[in-house]
Amino acid sequence: MNLIVAQSGGPTSVINSSLAGVIDSGIDNDFEKIFVSMNGIEGIINEHIRLVDAEVFTKENMTKKLKARPASILGSCRFKLNDDLDSPVYEKIFNVLKKNDIGLFVYIGGNDSMDTVKKLNAYIAYKNIEGINVIGCPKTIDNDLEGMDHSPGFGSAAKYIASTLRSLRCDVDIYDLESVTFVEIMGRHAGWLAASSLISNYNYHKDLVNLLYIPEDKISIDELLGDIKEALKTDKNLLVAIAEGFRDVDGILSEEVFTNTKDGFNHPIVSGVGQRLADLVRDRLKIKSRAVELNIVQRSNTLISETDSREAYKLGYKAVELGTTRTNLVPVLRRKEGEAYEVYYTEVSPEEIANREMKIPQDWLVDKKTLEKKIQAYALPLIAGEVKQVYEKGMPVFVRIEDFTREI
Repeated sequence: MNLIVAQSGGPTSVINSSLAGVIDSGIDNDFEKIFVSMNGIEGIINEHIRLVDAEVFTKENMTKKLKARPASILGSCRFKLNDDLDSPVYEKIFNVLKKNDIGLFVYIGGNDSMDTVKKLNAYIAYKNIEGINVIGCPKTIDNDLEGMDHSPGFGSAAKYIASTLRSLRCDVDIYDLESVTFVEIMGRHAGWLAASSLISNYNYHKDLVNLLYIPEDKISIDELLGDIKEALKTDKNLLVAIAEGFRDVDGILSEEVFTNTKDGFNHPIVSGVGQRLADLVRDRLKIKSRAVELNIVQRSNTLISETDSREAYKLGYKAVELGTTRTNLVPVLRRKEGEAYEVYYTEVSPEEIANREMKIPQDWLVDKKTLEKKIQAYALPLIAGEVKQVYEKGMPVFVRIEDFTREI
């Protein structure tokens, strides 16, 4: 039988590591042909499919090259399948799979992509389809996937955030005057990424990140401004990390101010809270303030954690191993008990991940010092190591999809 793989949702710096794991596992598990779908499930619907040249993939060490390549090399989509299993889109999808003799479809993605995996498996059961398995493979920089210790992609994003904040601290300290710099970090509903900024405080001679505000916080603008005035008593130049989804209890930072559109799953696309707060500080406190929005570079950059890449690869590899005999599963990783960092791999059903969000544990949120201690112990192992990049003329060079696949 043949294998097909696709990527969906927001990219990460290690989503292609999972793809490499899927392809290597497909080769090792003797799939006759390995296909890739361009732009997620839409690529199957529109029959935008390419064939992997397994010989070239192995000979040219594409696994190593994919691990160094950020963002989704297969493209992506945010396509929500109809809840009605009698929708013609399902018949179209499975007709394309059957046409290409697909025995296994691996879908790499986050919460919403696992919703797609769940629905495709529901259709398989509804129509009593045999010979086609559909398996999910998890990823998201937001670290909000249920059923696992942490999400592939989070470690590299956290590494980039912490490294960037250390560089920014060198800049904000150069003037002998009061200033506040807000750094806006991704995270609509869960504060994992913004909280990872506190990693940068580790073994630093002072609080590199002075203040942090995440969606889980319930405070007013007046309280926030009070925090800033208090922090300025001990540090003239403040670095404030803030999640894009932070909102004050008074509604001054209302959702409507920042939402300009919604994605295919009706999630608001938000940004601008950092700049809004910088304006408020300048207007009300008469202090120099500015905002830095890290935006999409958090999820697709060349500062890739080797630990993150290795784990993402293994999840892709295991997704194929699961799918050779079973369906409706997602491989996940969990942390072993003990001081030394070590994970093990198991699997859950997509229902345990789809449309759910893992939040920061409540006992971590007692105060910022507790959160700092917890997030450092949790995330420092995830950012360990770097994936080596290849440079030409001083610029990184990335593998292209045409380098190991061809049109069919």
